Amino acid sequence: MIDFANGRVASPVQIVFAVIRVRGIASIVDMRNQLSIVCNGLLAGLFFGALVSCADDAPKPKLPAAFPVQTTSNAGAVSAPTAVGTNAISSANSNVTSSANSNAIASTMPAAVPSVNPLTSSATSNSSLIELPSITLPKPAAWTWVKPSMQFRTLQYQVCNPGPGKVAPCADLIVSVFKLGDGGSVDANIGRWKNQFQNADGSPAEPTRSQRVVAGASVTRVDFKGAWKGMGMGESQNNSEQLAAAIELPQETIYIRMVGPESTVEAARKDFEAMVDGLAPRAPLVK
Repeated sequence: MIDFANGRVASPVQIVFAVIRVRGIASIVDMRNQLSIVCNGLLAGLFFGALVSCADDAPKPKLPAAFPVQTTSNAGAVSAPTAVGTNAISSANSNVTSSANSNAIASTMPAAVPSVNPLTSSATSNSSLIELPSITLPKPAAWTWVKPSMQFRTLQYQVCNPGPGKVAPCADLIVSVFKLGDGGSVDANIGRWKNQFQNADGSPAEPTRSQRVVAGASVTRVDFKGAWKGMGMGESQNNSEQLAAAIELPQETIYIRMVGPESTVEAARKDFEAMVDGLAPRAPLVK
């Protein structure tokens, strides 16, 4: 080893001591670094241990009352909600949702309205009148109101023959109301009725027809006789008769027909004519 400052060469002994001194210093530095690492690890362990200890000492959160809890022998252990609790909650939620939906629908639905115009006759109306919103017509109290049996029938009555002897089946009195432009023309309806009645030889029956004005309304009277096969009937009924009146008003046309066994209809002819002649508009007719 050369000492450049003094210009001398070190002896072997000096060189050995110099090496030992350098290695000792390196060992001390290395030991200090290792001790620092160990101390840092101990400090970190103490810090996390303190955190865990604090967490164990903190109170355990409680589950909501709606969820039933089962405890076990292990302290602090809880089980998942039971099936009964889940079903109960699901049922409760379903009931609440269903009730809310029902209330919402009910609140948006329109209020119920009468299915029949209060100005139209019913089973409890005046038994001596046929009442419609536009007119009234007198009738015998014996003509009994019945529920209309077919579409396009506004009112229907049963007319029976109270005469002595063998009583014939009852006839039907049918009232149909069509707004202006609906239901076809008067002539078209008369043509349809004509196709329902036949003479004994099978030819279409010819009606008797008349025209008059009653209380300012035009009334067409038409009568048919013969074998009658009405809409929906399987077989013709011989010896039948129909009395009909078409009442034309500014806003509607009213058709009144009495149809059934000839003997029953003929017995009620005068009452039918009196009914038509007694037509009374509820308001002045304006054309």
